Amino acid sequence: MLFETVVEQYRPLISYIIRQLHIHRHVDEYVQIGLIALWEAYERYDETKGSFCTFAFKMIRWRIVSQLRKETKNVYVPLPDEYVLKEDVDFFANIVWEDAMRHLSPREQIWLVRHVMEGKTFKQIAAEEGVTVNAVKQWRMSAVKKLRQYVNCAVDPCSNIKHRHRAAPHHENV
Repeated sequence: MLFETVVEQYRPLISYIIRQLHIHRHVDEYVQIGLIALWEAYERYDETKGSFCTFAFKMIRWRIVSQLRKETKNVYVPLPDEYVLKEDVDFFANIVWEDAMRHLSPREQIWLVRHVMEGKTFKQIAAEEGVTVNAVKQWRMSAVKKLRQYVNCAVDPCSNIKHRHRAAPHHENV
């Protein structure tokens, strides 16, 4: 079969894939990408491995999706000024930060502030506090565990209640 015949037969498939991926801009470019993928499928097709239609569909779709990913990888979408409320975000972040710090011991707070906020290494923190590097690593492990529980609780406030409910015996009033 000639490639021109294949193009006539599979051009609607390329259009279908483009619509399915909700591509509305630069459609002609994506049609060209689809045609190139169709050519490669035509050249590489092996009859013993399945139908050409399935192979062509996968090749075309993969190539178009790959191009979409390349184009949208580093896209910057500026927000209008009315959506940027930096003061409110900073205020909220400070409340969350202070609340999270209340869940940590003084040593864990030292690790969090000096390592995360100030960027100091475990060795630097250990030298400043007069402890071993392993002690600072223990503070980190303990702090991360507590902060993970804190974040899980913030995301799903009922998560702790479920665990307590399972642990406590259930008594019905009769």
